[in-house]
Amino acid sequence: MPLLSSNRTESPDGSSAATGTSHGRSVVVVDAVRTPFVKSFGAYDNETTLSLSLHAARGLINRVPVDPKEISEVVWGVVVPQTKNPNIARDVVLYSGLPKSTPGFTLNKACASSIQTILSASDGIALGRQELVLAGGVEVLSDVPITYSDKARKFLTKFSRAKSLTQRLALLKNVSPADFLPKPPALAEPYTGLTMGEHGEIMAVKNNISRERQDEYAMMTQVRAHKAIEEGYLKEEIIPVWAGKKSENVVDRDNIVRGDTTMEGLAKLRPAFDKKYGTLTPGNSSALTDGASAVLLASEDYAREKGLPMLGRIVDAHTIATDPNDQLLIGPAYAIPQLLERNGLSMADVDVFELHEAFAAQVLSCLDAMADEDFCLNKAGLKKVFGQIPLDKLNLDGSSLAYGHPFGATGGRLVSRALRILARTGKKRAVLAACTAGGMGQAMLVETI
Repeated sequence: MPLLSSNRTESPDGSSAATGTSHGRSVVVVDAVRTPFVKSFGAYDNETTLSLSLHAARGLINRVPVDPKEISEVVWGVVVPQTKNPNIARDVVLYSGLPKSTPGFTLNKACASSIQTILSASDGIALGRQELVLAGGVEVLSDVPITYSDKARKFLTKFSRAKSLTQRLALLKNVSPADFLPKPPALAEPYTGLTMGEHGEIMAVKNNISRERQDEYAMMTQVRAHKAIEEGYLKEEIIPVWAGKKSENVVDRDNIVRGDTTMEGLAKLRPAFDKKYGTLTPGNSSALTDGASAVLLASEDYAREKGLPMLGRIVDAHTIATDPNDQLLIGPAYAIPQLLERNGLSMADVDVFELHEAFAAQVLSCLDAMADEDFCLNKAGLKKVFGQIPLDKLNLDGSSLAYGHPFGATGGRLVSRALRILARTGKKRAVLAACTAGGMGQAMLVETI
């Protein structure tokens, strides 16, 4: 089933969604890789969005039997960009060894950024404009831009433009040292003013998600991720990074996964966002993470002609947006069933679900919503109740609570995991999804060849 292009419709609750209308050429994932995902302000402390992006991009290009000259475009995602690399995709081209004639563009779709880069690349291929495209994403929270107050910014701009010493001295009279205190980065939702964690607390209360249930889910995903590492399931996916100023430290595995997680240990952790009444803790929330991912996509005809490997096929994708004031991170509960209904599929037709885990409360809220009659029929506008996704189909190798969540890179990990699990288990079809800031959600349907 080939990729679908999109128009927009509106659900009964006012959420906007993309709907497929026309068929295009079949698009395949040739290969997908990522750097190890590590806790921010640690192993990648001297890395940048560009350096980590290059690790992923070069690692992928060097191991696939393809002529780099035939890559027609690079599409890259990042949520907190560095001002020195505003179009990181083009810089990936210039520094990776790709021909300088290769164009590149960068996008920001919050936590679904690299799902969107894969979709954008797929659209160009499906419509016949391109044959081979490199997509990916990155986040290095260890190296984010630090901003200053508006007063300091305006002063510095005027000071740099002043033409005389007198003018500069006059400007100095209107500022104080306090004006130049840096503003620390804040992971807050601009529209509501609340952090992601505070929105997670709201969802836990609204949906009656207990602390114990959150911790049980968190322990499950940690155990599964640890097993995936020990069994070697991630070896084909991960490109080692020689990190540091002199590249002296080899990072070859994710460092947030804790195989020794216990319910007793999780129960001892204090709430991270609502200090008095909250249920979200560092143990059942995803950590601030650095990492990059890269995915090479091609038309199926091109891949077969060139004898390229094929991990699987991109079938369709679906984005929704809803009111951020309600449940900011509930998007996958809309996007997943709407995507499947549009493709004439039910939950039973899907073998593997890969759902990004911002917080255990968010995942559990989405799972419960998809099994709720009022939500499915009256909010999501479905023809019938979707149902509860069974845990033996969900995040079989663990997900973001264990691996971490580099905002711009997680989508590439989800696509890679979904397709590799299908290959390992001999199954056919998978859905991956992520919630995002702004009240959006995105889901993608993939299948084996």
